[in-house]
Amino acid sequence: RIEALLSLGLANSPMAGARNRVSSGNYITAKPLGIVDGTDMQHTGEVRRVDSEAIQQRLEDGDIVLISPIGYSPTGEIFNLTVEEVATQVAVRLNATKLIFLMDTEGVRNGRRQLLTDLSTRDAESLLVHPERLAPDVRVYLPAAVRACDNGVKRAHLISRLHDGALLIELFTRDGVGTM
Repeated sequence: RIEALLSLGLANSPMAGARNRVSSGNYITAKPLGIVDGTDMQHTGEVRRVDSEAIQQRLEDGDIVLISPIGYSPTGEIFNLTVEEVATQVAVRLNATKLIFLMDTEGVRNGRRQLLTDLSTRDAESLLVHPERLAPDVRVYLPAAVRACDNGVKRAHLISRLHDGALLIELFTRDGVGTM
């Protein structure tokens, strides 16, 4: 369904009716998470490999690449993966310059509840020492952003998916609306 909607463009926009090419596929090879703290995680997995060459080829062909948080083992088993792990691994493997996470909150806030517009990975790691002080979605996405930056991604952004125009404001204004 998502692939079909992306292929048609946005309604009531200059792109309405556009024939965008959307590619999806088995770009992620996964492995089972196994047993964690005595619990069999069954069909939950983690990324084993990203077919970055295939993704890059689709991008060079002008396609929109749709990557699902579902991974397949070499034997055909299907595993659920976390969105943040898939996004981080794909960004690192593609040598991306930016990774953007859309969240329910505006970004990372300090102890006085002020939005932190930019953080170094060192500052982010110090905030993660006390995760209970962070919003639940920041606890999920901030470690992924740090991992991405530590592995070659130049910048990671955490912005609100609920703020109209947040992506454009974050990328094309000096102050943005989230945390970089």
